[in-house]
Amino acid sequence: MRETIEFRIAERDARMHLDSGLGVSLGGSIRKVVLPVDDARVGRIAQLHRAYGERGDAFFLSWNLHRSYTEKELRAAELLNLIVRARFEPTGAMCGTTYDESSTCRHCGAGARQASDLVLDTRRIPKSKDIAQTIAGEVVVSSRFATAFRESGLRGAELRPVLHQGRGKPLSSDWLQLIVTSKPRSLSTRTVAGNNPFDLDADDAFRCPLGHIAGLNQISELYVERASLDDADVAVTDKLFGDRRGELRPEPRLLISPRFLDALVAMNARGYALEAAHFV
Repeated sequence: MRETIEFRIAERDARMHLDSGLGVSLGGSIRKVVLPVDDARVGRIAQLHRAYGERGDAFFLSWNLHRSYTEKELRAAELLNLIVRARFEPTGAMCGTTYDESSTCRHCGAGARQASDLVLDTRRIPKSKDIAQTIAGEVVVSSRFATAFRESGLRGAELRPVLHQGRGKPLSSDWLQLIVTSKPRSLSTRTVAGNNPFDLDADDAFRCPLGHIAGLNQISELYVERASLDDADVAVTDKLFGDRRGELRPEPRLLISPRFLDALVAMNARGYALEAAHFV
C-alpha cells in the first residue's frame, strides 16, 4: 500500500515557507502539494500549521489522505472499505424525504431514522456513475448495479425505490437506495480518527460522549473486531465519522466482502474507491 497526503496551501504562504519547486499552482492563488506520508516535509508542514494555529490561522486550507493498493493487496484483504467517490446535492431532506428525529442524540446529532422513501432531484445524480451519495450520506445505485447485486446473491442490504422530486407528486426513477440491513461491525480502537493527521482531537471536541462518533475524520485504515463478523457481504461500522452541520450528518463507513468486490469488478462499476480494512 502506498499512502500519500495532499495539501492545498495559499500560494503566498507556500512561497514564504516551501521550496518553489514543491507542488503545483492551481490558478495562481492555491498550491497543491502531494507527498508520501513519511516524507520529512510533511513534518515541516505540520510544524507550520501548528505555528499558524497559535495565532488563529491555518497554514494548509485542506488535506486529503490517499491510499493506493495493488490488485494483489486488495484481493488478499478479508474485508474492504467501500468509499463512494461521487457526491451530490440537494439532500433527501431538502427534496421532501421524511426523517424521524425523535431518537437523535442530543450530543452529536446521530440517530435520525429515514421514515419515507428517498426523494431526490435525480437529475443531480452523476449519470456516469453506478454508485453515488448525497452530502448527507444517502447512497444510491444504478439499475445496472442493482441487477449485479441481485444476480450475485449478495447479502446484508436492501435496494429500495428512489423517487424523483417532480413539480407535483414524486415520480418513480431508475435509481435505487442502498439500505444496509446487516448487523454493524464493531470498530476497533486501533482505528485512528481526528481533526486532521496532526490533531487527533485530544479534547474529544468532535467525539460523542455516548460513543456514537469515532471522530471528525478517519485518519487510518479501518480496524474491525473479528467477533462482529457474520455472513453479510455489506455492513456498516458501528461508529460514525463527521459532524451534524446543516445538511451534513455523521456517517458510518461501508464495509464489503471479497464476494462484493468480485461483483463490482465483473460489472466494471463506476463511482467508488476501495481501501483494505483489517480484522483484529
